[in-house]
Amino acid sequence: MSIDTIYAVYLILLLLIAIAGFTRFKKLSKGFRVLTVLILCTLISESIKKVYGKIYHNNMPIAHIWAVIEYALLSLTYFYLLTNGWIKKAIIVSTVAMLVLEVINVLFFEKLTQFPSLILEVSHILYVVYSLLLFRQMLLFPMEQSLFKQSLFWFNINVLFYATTMFLNFALLSYFIENKLDVIPLAYFSMVINFIFYIVIGISLLIDNSNVTAIRVSNG
Repeated sequence: MSIDTIYAVYLILLLLIAIAGFTRFKKLSKGFRVLTVLILCTLISESIKKVYGKIYHNNMPIAHIWAVIEYALLSLTYFYLLTNGWIKKAIIVSTVAMLVLEVINVLFFEKLTQFPSLILEVSHILYVVYSLLLFRQMLLFPMEQSLFKQSLFWFNINVLFYATTMFLNFALLSYFIENKLDVIPLAYFSMVINFIFYIVIGISLLIDNSNVTAIRVSNG
């Protein structure tokens, strides 16, 4: 199967998840409503990157812009899921700091035509922190509902898995490029991780219930 075919399937998957999310939009908690918007924006961004890359043979400018937007939206998702006031303030500060870091990165380190590895690696480290904080909250304020039926659990363990594996992938990618090694295996690995990530997000959106999540946040 060619890269283009896999990419087409990837876009269709994002479209189906976005449709599922917006179909249940009123039933979703605030955090998962933001997550639905994130999926739609991901679909738009990935489509634009594909077209832009075909025309200009380099879609890295779009990747730079999307890295900051994606971080802001996923941070906003955790802003609604986490209950600690100080953590919420820290999330807002980190989002502004990420925008500043991107400007510094483009000016001094990675140009718009280069892969935004710095921003992505920092983002994924912070995603791990977010997920660990949410797991801590879930342990301190457990629910009677089975863990495997909780949308928060599936979403959060998914983010933890995605952030750690993609951080490793980006680190290896930089090494492979510097040593002029074949990056195709890493590209396929990245695709597999992305498929898993978005499929589990789809599951989370399908089982999320605003009333149950509201009880969770209230207890937290």
